[in-house]
Amino acid sequence: DGHPFNNFEVSLKFRFAYLERFLENHFYRSSLGSPYPIGEINISRGFTGILKSSYSYTKINGSISDYMKLPPLGSISWYVYGGRTFGTLPYILLDIAPGNELYYYNQYAFNMMNRWEFIHDRYMGINFEHNIGNGIFRLIPKLKFRQFWTAKALWGHLSAANRALNFKNGNNFQTLDGKTYLELGTGIDNIFDVFRIDCI
Repeated sequence: DGHPFNNFEVSLKFRFAYLERFLENHFYRSSLGSPYPIGEINISRGFTGILKSSYSYTKINGSISDYMKLPPLGSISWYVYGGRTFGTLPYILLDIAPGNELYYYNQYAFNMMNRWEFIHDRYMGINFEHNIGNGIFRLIPKLKFRQFWTAKALWGHLSAANRALNFKNGNNFQTLDGKTYLELGTGIDNIFDVFRIDCI
């Protein structure tokens, strides 16, 4: 309608990582991980009337992730997340499922999904990767290739009010309405100690 988009939001993030180790210097701090799952909760509140903001809402989302070594079965990394948005909002403030239209693999995106394809105000997802190790390549040990498989799933809903606001004529949005979006993949890792090939 020609008016500028103004929004004011305050967020509070809680992170719990028992026995997490860090590598740090004067300016940077990098996590070396934890032997236990890492949990995060983020609470965001949007306010109307501040700096011409027009939207009032509350967002709650959280995640749990872990990396486990399971010799001789290789290693497993998993990431479970979910969230809810309370309020009737334009799509840019809802949850936009992370699609990937590029030609390289993104661990945290859905690589067969377009960007801006699915929007939700309630969602839950799982990312899972099992690195098997040599797998079928143990027959050719000189290659040092590693085999893996991946699974990513997403469930989502969109309220009737948010559907009415955003699903106008000409929009390209979709919502899962409780159905499952699933990507399965496999591939080869450690090619020349650097490269990885994914088949999704």
